[in-house]
Amino acid sequence: MSEVTAQPSHGSKRDSFPATQRGWLVAQLAQGTTGLARVNAYIMATYAEPLRNYAAGSSFRTLSTPADLVAGFFASRLAQESYVERWVESNLPLRRWLINGFLFYLQEEARRRRTERTETLDSPSVSEPKCNAETAVEEFDRQWAASMVRSAATAARERCDGEGFDVHYQMFEKHFVGGASYAMLASDFEVTGGQAASMVRTAAIRFRQAVVDLLLKDGATEDELDDEVGRLMRALRSE
Repeated sequence: MSEVTAQPSHGSKRDSFPATQRGWLVAQLAQGTTGLARVNAYIMATYAEPLRNYAAGSSFRTLSTPADLVAGFFASRLAQESYVERWVESNLPLRRWLINGFLFYLQEEARRRRTERTETLDSPSVSEPKCNAETAVEEFDRQWAASMVRSAATAARERCDGEGFDVHYQMFEKHFVGGASYAMLASDFEVTGGQAASMVRTAAIRFRQAVVDLLLKDGATEDELDDEVGRLMRALRSE
């Protein structure tokens, strides 16, 4: 497996990036060093958790702690000024670009440490951790979906609280996560069944918007949004 390393063509400009990748990310990149710092901060805040969770369950966990592995990956890749620009040109979802890069980094680390052992020890080195790239992507995708659901739920809860819809969010959570029916909600919150359904929809709209915002930053296209939102809504039920 190799990391995608396609470089921008000579003379390419930030405002010539594919339309499907425009929006917040490219707007930040257009602001130079300050904007790139914001993009990197967003990547670290959003993707550190699923990357750590993937590392913790992989054969690479023998190399170091998940937190140290992810920190090393970010320090290695995000220090490259063109790293995010190359993602934009790759047309990959950001999560796929990152797991590809993370796997490549982990393999680099495994080889580096194996070389260090063979140079300092007379005994044969321990075998290098292995992974199946397809399986790794699927596992990381599950970790990413769970992380996105938690982030979207937090954003939706905070928005509902700020708009005076805190009870609406409680009902939404009980319905989608707890499996409570509208009749049960109506009884618990002393409203009618129709009111319960309407209040759940109010919070659900805010949750869906939070999901859409995260997906757009990940690089999803408009054609992919409905399927991706549906997948994350299903993930909410399994949280």
